[in-house]
Amino acid sequence: MRKSVRVALSGFMVVAIVAVQTPAEATHEVDSMVPTQTYRPFCYGTGMEDAMVCQTDNVNVYWYADSGNPGELEANYRQSLQNMLSNQYAPTDLIMHYDSTPVFSGTAQTDIIYQEAESALPLPSGYRGWTWCNADVGTEAYKCDQQFVRIASPDGYRLFNGGIACHETGHAVGLLHGNDAYPTLDPADGRLGCMMNGVYELPYYLGSDQSHQIDLTY
Repeated sequence: MRKSVRVALSGFMVVAIVAVQTPAEATHEVDSMVPTQTYRPFCYGTGMEDAMVCQTDNVNVYWYADSGNPGELEANYRQSLQNMLSNQYAPTDLIMHYDSTPVFSGTAQTDIIYQEAESALPLPSGYRGWTWCNADVGTEAYKCDQQFVRIASPDGYRLFNGGIACHETGHAVGLLHGNDAYPTLDPADGRLGCMMNGVYELPYYLGSDQSHQIDLTY
């Protein structure tokens, strides 16, 4: 944004045009928000086997913690999830809403459905969490109307102070691993915050770089 600054010099009024950087013009080191130059497949909702990373379709993010078996989040897991979203995602430009009456069909579905993995709702082998698009936005190349997040039990929502839930929520709003960023990063690079991959203990925090990319996008 350009801003006019009026400066008085020796009795004359001089109008100087200076470039003033706004928060939206601030820079981040690495682009890890889909689409990047290294990761740009179109989003489509075909099931968890694809694990497509998509942006959520709105700045208003409605989320629901599964309350029915299988997949129900116990009260302490729901509280941990709520705390993580409040501390890490609510301070960004995203507006987080809990949806007590979730919608699973139509054109205005609940944006993120959180589940606990169980034998009837398994995770791919070797994974602690998984995010996938259930209903894409056909008119938008990189956006999804409803995404599912499934995290391992027991205690996956509280592990690392919510680090896994922070990571999977990052995917649900479009954040990528380091190897899909541009320029690419080691997936364990600390600048990725909770979006680090290939490490045992995930950070619980989103990180300033990722927060900034969310704000630029939404």
